[in-house]
Amino acid sequence: MKSNIKDFFLEPKPKIGWVHGTITILGSIILGFLTMMIFSKLMPGDNGIKIIPSMILTPILIACYSIWLLFSNTILKSLLKTIILAFAFLIIIKVI
Repeated sequence: MKSNIKDFFLEPKPKIGWVHGTITILGSIILGFLTMMIFSKLMPGDNGIKIIPSMILTPILIACYSIWLLFSNTILKSLLKTIILAFAFLIIIKVI
């Protein structure tokens, strides 16, 4: 059972499957949201001014992150990229 799960996660994907696509969509939304949270914390001014760049740049960032995650060879690499970056972004948000 464990070897089947391990083989599934480490299997190179020549095509984009449902799992790989779903992980990419969720990961890119999370990473785009966290990136814009960092950007909003660094901008001076009130919340009305901070939200406009976030509204414009979030869809662009989500598209860029999704393309970057889709080029991962395996599902495990896609998951690791998402988890490591999300963890780093959360640390940066807490420090700022």
